Amino acid sequence: VVSTQSTWGLISQGMSLTIINGANIVARSAIKKLAPLFKSIKVCDYKPYRPSVYKLFQELEGKGAKLDKVMTTNTASLEYAMEGAEKALYFTHDYFYLAPEKITMIQATASIAKKMGVKQLICICPIEYTHYSELKLTPFETRIDSETKAMQLYPEMTLLRPNIIFGEESYNIRYLIQSLLAGRVIYPRLKDCGLQKYYPIHMNDVVQCIVHALSNDHIKGLEYAIRGENSITYDGILNVLAKHTENIHWEKCKRSITAGWLEKFFVGETHDKNLMQMIEWHERERQNFKNDWCYTDKFKIKQGPGFEAYYAASKANPANYAEPYLYKYKCIAIDQILTINSHIYICLLYTSDAAD
Repeated sequence: VVSTQSTWGLISQGMSLTIINGANIVARSAIKKLAPLFKSIKVCDYKPYRPSVYKLFQELEGKGAKLDKVMTTNTASLEYAMEGAEKALYFTHDYFYLAPEKITMIQATASIAKKMGVKQLICICPIEYTHYSELKLTPFETRIDSETKAMQLYPEMTLLRPNIIFGEESYNIRYLIQSLLAGRVIYPRLKDCGLQKYYPIHMNDVVQCIVHALSNDHIKGLEYAIRGENSITYDGILNVLAKHTENIHWEKCKRSITAGWLEKFFVGETHDKNLMQMIEWHERERQNFKNDWCYTDKFKIKQGPGFEAYYAASKANPANYAEPYLYKYKCIAIDQILTINSHIYICLLYTSDAAD
C-alpha cells in the first residue's frame, strides 16, 4: 500500500499536478484520490467543459487541491497548459472518432514536457482505450509505435498500462453493467469469447500505482503493466456481471443491427464498437498479459478484492449507474442509430405528406 511517507512528501512540498486528457472517466476517478495530495491540479482536455467535469469540481471544492481546467485543442494550447508544470500525468483519451489525435497526442505531450522541463511525466494507457480500427498496422503495433516514439522524445517518461479497469467509475465494465441493467448487451456474439485471458484491476488499485509512481523517481524511463491477480475471459466477465445485475437472461438480449458502413457514415467510431473490436482482436491474437512487468508485483502494492469477489459481494444498484458517463459524445452506436432512424422516419413522413 502507498506509504504515508510518500504521500506526505507530495503534500509538504506543495506541488502542482498537470493532467493531460483529464476529463475522461478514468482520469476523473484518479483526480478524486489525488486532490488531497497536491496544492493545485490543472485538468487539460480536448473537451473540459462538460457536465461531468463541473460536477467533479463541485464535489472536490475545499477538499484539497485548487482545481483549474484548460482546453487543449492544438500544440499551442498544450504548450500553454503545460507551462510551469512540475509533475504531469497523461491519460489516453476516451474518444474514438478522432483516432489519429489519440495516437499523436502522447507524442506531442512527451515532446512538450521535455521542452518545458517537466520533472516527471507518467503516461497511463489502459488497454481498453487503444483504438482498434487501424488498417495499416495492428492496434498493438500502432500503440507500441506511438509509445516508443514518445519515449524517444522524453526518455525519462514512465509508462503504465492498466488492464481492463473495473469499479463504479470504470469505463467498459461500467457500460456493460448499464447495458445489462437496461436489458441489452452490446454484441451478443461476444458471449462466446472465452480464449483471451484478461486481468481486471480495480480503479482504486490503479490510483494506488499512480500515487506510488508520482512518489518514486526510480521508475523514470520504465514501462509497467497494471493488472489484477486473477485472470478471466470475456464471457466470464459477462457471466459475473449478469449475476451482479440479476440479468440471468442476458444472452437473449438484442441490439439494433445496422449496416456497418451506414453506422460509420452517420455516427463514426463509437465506444461500444471499439469494445467489440478490442474483444475480437484479442480473441484472435491472444496476447499474454503476464509477459509484462507488473507494477503491483514489483513494488508489493496490496490489491483490493478481485473482479469476481468484488461483484459477488453485492447486487448492482441501478441508481449508481443512472448517469451516462459518456454522453455528449459519439459514444454508443445503438443510441445514435435510434436517433438517426427517428430522423429518417421524420424525413420520410415529411416527404410523403408533401407528395400528398
